[in-house]
Amino acid sequence: MEMRIALCSYSQKEKETALLMKLGKVDRFDNGVFCVYAMQREGPYDAVVIMEDGARGMNFCMSIRGYSRDVPLLWISDQAEFEPQSRRLRVDDFWVKPVTEYQLREAVSRLLQGKRESNESGEEEKYE
Repeated sequence: MEMRIALCSYSQKEKETALLMKLGKVDRFDNGVFCVYAMQREGPYDAVVIMEDGARGMNFCMSIRGYSRDVPLLWISDQAEFEPQSRRLRVDDFWVKPVTEYQLREAVSRLLQGKRESNESGEEEKYE
């Protein structure tokens, strides 16, 4: 089964979208509410990648975590000072730009691998 990845960013991310498409089906959202709506309608994503800086990125994280505490979440920001907020929001991985294509691919692959392993171990996903 093909992995589903959500890419959340206010700006177009053609290069990143193309790279993520090598790992699975990618849906891009410029609003966290739209991403949550898609998860409600079509089920959870295997990973969510937030490529937005500062408070905008934090808003994406809050929307996603407000819906699901379990979906694997990667936040990439240009502001390292948001790393403590990422921990409080239970972001699985936080990266500071610049991030190479290799680093992005490896980070998302790790999230997807963790998702596969938890599914194989029989863990159930919980949504509120």
